Parts: sequence; structure tokens; C-alpha cells
Amino acid sequence: MTANRQRARRSSIPFLAALLSLVVAATSCATDQARRQATGWTELGNAWAEIGRWDRAGDAWSRAIDLDPGQGVASYNLSRALVEAGKYDEAIARSDDYLASDPDNAAVLSIKAYALHKAGRDDEAIAAYERVVILNGGDAASAFNLAILLDAAGRHTEALARYDAILAARPDDAPASYRKGLLLASGDDSEAALPYIERYVAANPDSLKALRTLAAARERAGRFAGAIDSYAAIAAKAPDDPSAFFALARLRLTVAADEAGGLESLKAALAKGFKDAPAAAGLMASPNLVAAEAVRSLLDEAGLLGKKPDTEPAQTP
Repeated sequence: MTANRQRARRSSIPFLAALLSLVVAATSCATDQARRQATGWTELGNAWAEIGRWDRAGDAWSRAIDLDPGQGVASYNLSRALVEAGKYDEAIARSDDYLASDPDNAAVLSIKAYALHKAGRDDEAIAAYERVVILNGGDAASAFNLAILLDAAGRHTEALARYDAILAARPDDAPASYRKGLLLASGDDSEAALPYIERYVAANPDSLKALRTLAAARERAGRFAGAIDSYAAIAAKAPDDPSAFFALARLRLTVAADEAGGLESLKAALAKGFKDAPAAAGLMASPNLVAAEAVRSLLDEAGLLGKKPDTEPAQTP
């Protein structure tokens, strides 16, 4: 009896081993199938994102993560979709879920940093971006965002160092040049700021904002000929902007001693609706003003100088 039992036990061992093999194979197939499906959902989400349908994209990436929590691309993209939808707290929470198992994932961490910024948590965003830059020094967008946040936080020395690091790696980085120029100009170092702002304007000649920044910086640095050129460029690109024509008139009438050109620019500014009375008064007060009477007449006719005082005593009845 005992021998029969032993023979039965021995004969069952190959059967159990085969059954276990089938179970493992089935589980492996199910796992592989889930991964393939997850990859498909990830790619579908990418396709929706390409056409700007972040809601559909987010749904697809969520399905991918449910099938395969290790879908790093889907986790990054889902956090990004939540940011695009303005759901910043959800984006932060989703990023944290993934970072709990992969704390050094720089891509997910960069999205979390951006979501923190959009949620008004800039101190945390700065810390997150600093970590991203350590993990992935080639992430130019995160390095730039970090510099901007440091700048906005008043940490100008650190921000300047970050801009310098970006420009050391990419000397032609126009946005970093512009931001460095703005930072230098805000610190009353317009002369040093000029090359950086000029580099940006050269790369973005249609940017009126940059042109105005360059014109003001040139004027503060005493580069009056360059400032006149910049204001003339603004006037050409924005012919309905009275302030550009007035600035052009002011420099021509007070620095360049260009009476004809200055009066022409002043007339154009007034015709286009210039109404800045304090600026008009400042022009009249300039000791270097040429054609002062003609300028006074034009400004007075436009109602920008107020009532002139009487020059003769009033007659008594």
C-alpha cells in the first residue's frame, strides 16, 4: 500500500510541474498582453495630444498606467495633460505617485516643478527645478525656468549665474540672452545689458516689446543714435503707436538738434492721439530743446500744457 502511494506521488510530480509551467506561461502572456495594451494606450494618448485634445489624451494615458504602472512616458504625459487642463494640484499628486517609485525621474520631476509654479508654490518649484538640473543638465527648458523663477524671487545673483551657464552651453540662446539683458538693465547696468538685448532683437526682429526694451536701454546708456534708430524701427513696425513717435521727437529735438525731423515726429505723435501731459511738460522743460516755441505751440494746441498764465495785467473796469 505504501509502495503504491509512493508510485502515485512520483507519477504526479511531472503533472504538477507541467501545470505550474502552464500557469507561469499564462501569467506571462497576460502580463505581456497588458504591457502591449498599455503601450497602445500610451501611443493613442500621444496622438490625441498632437491635435490638442488633452482630455482624451489624459484618459488614454490613465488607461495605460492602470494596465502597466511602469509606463513612465504615460505618467509624464498624464501629468502634462493635467497641467494643460489647469489641474495643477492633480498634476502634482500624479507626479508624486510616480516619483514615489522612481524619485530620480527628471522628466516627471520637471512637470511637477512647472505645476508647482502654476499653483503659486514657487519656492517648491525652484527646489524641484534645481533637482531636475542636477539629474539632467541637458534639460534646457528646466534650466531656463529655474533662472526665471530665481530672478522673480529677487535672487538675482543666482539667476544671473544660471543665465550664464545656459549661454556658456548655448551662446546663441536668444531667450536667455534677453532675460540676462533685462536683469542687467534693471540693475542700472544698461551698457552691459545692450549686447544681450541686441542679440535677442537680431533673432526676433519683429518683437516690438524687445525693440522697446532695446531703445530704452540704449537711451539710458547714452547711445542716443542707436536709441533713435530703435524708436524709428518701432514707429515703422507700429505706425499707430503715438508713444514711439513722441520718443523719436523727444530725442531728435533734445539730443540730435534735428528741428525738422523732431517737429515732424511730434506732429505724427499728436495726430495719432498722444495724450501724455507729464511727458509733454518734461519735453518743454528740457534745457536742450530746439524749436521750443514751435513745440510749445503744437503741445498747447493739443491741450497738453494746460492754460498759459496771463502775460499782461488784467484791466480794471
